[in-house]
Amino acid sequence: MTDPIGAVSLITELFSWIGLAAGLVLLVVGLVRGAFFRGWRETLGVVVVDSGGDLAYRWLGDDGMLYEAPSTELDAPVLEPGDDVTVYVNPRDPAIGRIDDPKHEGRALRTTGWILLGLGAVAVVVQFVLLFV
Repeated sequence: MTDPIGAVSLITELFSWIGLAAGLVLLVVGLVRGAFFRGWRETLGVVVVDSGGDLAYRWLGDDGMLYEAPSTELDAPVLEPGDDVTVYVNPRDPAIGRIDDPKHEGRALRTTGWILLGLGAVAVVVQFVLLFV
């Protein structure tokens, strides 16, 4: 049978490894994902019905070309043909657009990463305290 301090030490070591490793990975992935979606510009678009009868939105690119993208199931209930929408356009490819704000991309990963890193850091501090108890 182990003593309580040994059990707590084992648990905090597990939390420190999981928290620091997983937290760092999630934080890096979230930062990379957020950086990829940074710089998308806003333009005005309109909701249309495409040739298949589904809702889509169109926008005019800086190059004078008309682009179209299908709406998602989440967007379809709030969109009506003829509505104006804000389209966020990829700066590297003006044919890629979306109507949800890309500023939130990677936020959940970054938040989870910070929480796990904090948990891992607290576990490391508890481990050092347990060394002197």
